[in-house]
This record gives sequence, structure tokens and C-alpha cells, in this order.
Amino acid sequence: MINNQFVSAIARASAAPAARIVSRGAEFVRTLSLESGYIVSADSNHPAEGLLAVLAAEKRLDSDLVGPLRAEAAKRKVPPEYLLVEDQLLPPGDVVGALERMASLQFRAALVAQGAVTPEPAANVARRGIRVHAGALLLEQFRALSLEDVREYLGGGRGILQFRSAEGELQELRLQPAEMRIVRGARLDLAQVQDQRALRLGAALVGLDLATRTP
Repeated sequence: MINNQFVSAIARASAAPAARIVSRGAEFVRTLSLESGYIVSADSNHPAEGLLAVLAAEKRLDSDLVGPLRAEAAKRKVPPEYLLVEDQLLPPGDVVGALERMASLQFRAALVAQGAVTPEPAANVARRGIRVHAGALLLEQFRALSLEDVREYLGGGRGILQFRSAEGELQELRLQPAEMRIVRGARLDLAQVQDQRALRLGAALVGLDLATRTP
């Protein structure tokens, strides 16, 4: 199930110069910091969503090193990526790539997690060397969601989606050619559309305020 509060928070944060979104579930807290629509920092207290855990799951880091590196980072009050570079365990470029994959993982988890989503003051954002377009990431996640969740987000199988012409914003979303053709069609009747790609695209654009739905 899609967390509507999270989607709305992403749309608002993407339009702001700087913003921070905190997703609080029953057990876990995830925080995304954005600047001009780009995620520049992502953090989570879920054990499997931290950078070291992600690298270990990808077999890019020996799992036996996760605990010691995590403890050392906490002791020195530095992010774990600092130690990875300092100890030459990974080159800087690989660390940035892993941070972006970690941000994507935490983003998807927050998208479907139940719980409150709140904005917080964005001053003193702790940048982590990444720059991931939040809108493009939201669209990417909608492409992977179940069709049932997408239809539920759109309010069922009825209504008209009207796409807003915003070429600059659409380019940043990195739409596929078939998706761009859908948008240029201007409208979508949910009762008639059979193309799953169109439904997923439409839902993501509604979430980003680039499309509106009328009954």
C-alpha cells in the first residue's frame, strides 16, 4: 500500500529550495534531505538499510566488517562512507554509487511503509555526496509497484487524468519515449486504459502534481 503522505511530502519538498522529510513507522525512522528537488542525504535506523548493510548484501563488503566499521563510525562520529574511503576498502566513486542505491532502498521503504510523514526544518542539511532526482526516483518506484496498489492510489478504475504541460520538469524525470507519448496525449480515461505503463506513469505524475484526476 502506498503511503499517500509520503508521496505528497515528496511533491512539496521537490518544489522547495531545501526540505527534509521524516517517515516514522512503528519501529523505524527514515529521513530524506532534498535540495532543489534532489535527494542529497538519506538515513534510516533499519539495520538492513544502512550503507554497510547494503554493501554487504551486494557482496561488495565482507559482512564481518560491518559491525566493527559501524562501531568505529559511531565512536568517531563520522559517517561510515568516510571510513570506507579512508581505509581504502572502496574507491570514492563506488561509495557514491552505493549511497545512491541506499537512498533508493530507503525511499522505496518509506513509500510503502505505514506511519506518519512530517516535514522538518531543512537548515544544516547533512549532505552525503549524492544527488538523486526525487521525482525520477518516485516514477521509478511506481513502475515497480503492484498494479493493485497503483489503481488504489488512483482511486479505483474511474476518472480522467489530465496531464500538465511542463517540459522542463518532465525532462528531469527521464521519461521513456512511450511515456512521453502518453503525456503528450494530454488526458487518460482510467475506465478505458489498458496500458499498465500508462497507469503507473499517471499515478506518479498525479503524486508529483504534474497531473490531476477528476471523477
